[in-house]
Amino acid sequence: MPRSTLTLWLLLSCAVACSREFSSLGVGVRYEPPSGMAFVSEEPGPPIVARFEGGLEVHSVSGLAPKPDAPPEEVLRAARLATPGQRLLNATQGTLPAGPVTRYEFQQGSTHSLVYVIPRDGRFVLVVYSAPEQDYGPGLARVERSLSSLKLTR
Repeated sequence: MPRSTLTLWLLLSCAVACSREFSSLGVGVRYEPPSGMAFVSEEPGPPIVARFEGGLEVHSVSGLAPKPDAPPEEVLRAARLATPGQRLLNATQGTLPAGPVTRYEFQQGSTHSLVYVIPRDGRFVLVVYSAPEQDYGPGLARVERSLSSLKLTR
């Protein structure tokens, strides 16, 4: 095999092998999580939850999505996420390539959580990131940058 062909083959193999893209029919997403937040497991639910290292999760919740102006407690309850002691820091609406979103930030003690709600027909997707205060800022920036890669497949 010529050296140039071998080099090209090695580069392509590395590009494919080094991809962090996560794809799931159950969760209904394709997503490239931030480096250091590799896929760990998928739980069948309900809701279906994909767990990643570093406190990152993607939830697929069947049913009607809460309205964008719904209280955050309603959104968290619909997703079966614990809410006791959670203090809402902010809530905003916006758009990602995946569609319109509502973004929430919570604090419970020294733990901070970010929740993105992405409504779809018959379901909604939650991207949840939780971390201790000292790790939250750097992780938050990486998670939010990675959301441009989130594609809903159903």
